[in-house]
Amino acid sequence: MLNNSFSHSVSTGMWRVVFYERRANRVILDKTGPWLPTKKLAQEWANWFGALGYHVALQDQFGDLERLSVGLPG
Repeated sequence: MLNNSFSHSVSTGMWRVVFYERRANRVILDKTGPWLPTKKLAQEWANWFGALGYHVALQDQFGDLERLSVGLPG
């Protein structure tokens, strides 16, 4: 049996901010930011962009999304 101490559910790897755009009654993925080394740093950037009115989510290196803006599909 392979002993793998890395847990996919607790990703401490790379994170990035994902931007969504509202078009009529649709919400589409618009852009992604650069990969950042920690979730905390990505969260800080997401909070900053969210305060400016952007619809954002966080994405981990495995592609899982954590939606931060109200009204994003999920």
